[in-house]
Amino acid sequence: MKTYALYNLKGGVGKTTSSINLAFLAAKEGHKTLIWDLDPQGASSYILKQKTKASLANFLSSSNKWKKAIDKTDYKNLFIVGSNINNRHVDIELSTAGRSTKRFKPLLSDLKSDFDYVFIDCPPSLGLAAENVFRVADFILVPMIPAQLSEHSLDQVISFFKEKNYDHRKLIPFFNLVDLHRKIHTDTIERFKKKKRRMLNAFIPYSAQVEKMALEQAPLQHFSNKSKASTSYRNLWQELKWFRKLK
Repeated sequence: MKTYALYNLKGGVGKTTSSINLAFLAAKEGHKTLIWDLDPQGASSYILKQKTKASLANFLSSSNKWKKAIDKTDYKNLFIVGSNINNRHVDIELSTAGRSTKRFKPLLSDLKSDFDYVFIDCPPSLGLAAENVFRVADFILVPMIPAQLSEHSLDQVISFFKEKNYDHRKLIPFFNLVDLHRKIHTDTIERFKKKKRRMLNAFIPYSAQVEKMALEQAPLQHFSNKSKASTSYRNLWQELKWFRKLK
């Protein structure tokens, strides 16, 4: 089982849409795939019409409740653990649970024989939930809008990893919501290339079709399979599968 976390310290960079589209592509290939919606906003849960939105606090006390929280979606091989607004207290729950940065490991270990891929849709925070994710994920995919503040945010996370002695090689950025007509976007992409920063080559363009995912309550490939953004996600997924072999 491979675990990918979609994470960024900044909000509004496309973590949810990327989680859903990458997970859908994995499931479409026949892999049993789980999305774990860890964000209290529950955007992944909403788009995939997930009904049972259990609080993470319940999972920490019972592995049986954890597995019972896994729901089918409308798509073959694609499952979800939903979120609700109570997960805004997750760092408080973890701080009182003991082994506060290692509580997610047994949860995911329970799923090794059940799933091929897990995608974690993370909230934009740097608390105990994030540290749990950093420990258990095989890779942390960092969607970035190509602008200076996104680069600054990435540098902050890399510094945090080094400070905590986490494996910063897990961090795999990629550009999202890219508008090649905007000079700041093209300049940022070019600057990254010159610095030879470790990241995925494929990027996701800004697209109204991606924004329609919330309206359609469906993965992009389900209702707009031939769009440029859909093709870009397929390219990203193919590169990601190859990239993981380099670790």
